[in-house]
Amino acid sequence: MKCPRQDDRRNNSKQRRIKHLRGQQLRDERITELLKMCLQKVCELQADLQRNEEQENDPEAAGYAACAIETIRFLSAEGVSPDHPMVKGLTRRLLGEMDD
Repeated sequence: MKCPRQDDRRNNSKQRRIKHLRGQQLRDERITELLKMCLQKVCELQADLQRNEEQENDPEAAGYAACAIETIRFLSAEGVSPDHPMVKGLTRRLLGEMDD
């Protein structure tokens, strides 16, 4: 077996450093992309929170929800079961659309 020459060892060392730097650059790019995706998700969640806060402060929506709940409460007091199709339908129609 031949002993590698000094030049060969330098070239091998240089090639390893280049591969290491390229690998590091790819990892850095992946991390940057992941950070961008995380930031985008955080921004989306903040926007959702702001929309929810605006909806919670909407007096018209609060009045509608109160009316819907009172209607269901009245039907329940009159002896209509919560499992009755009419109550389920009203609940879905009146309160379900508010979630959209």
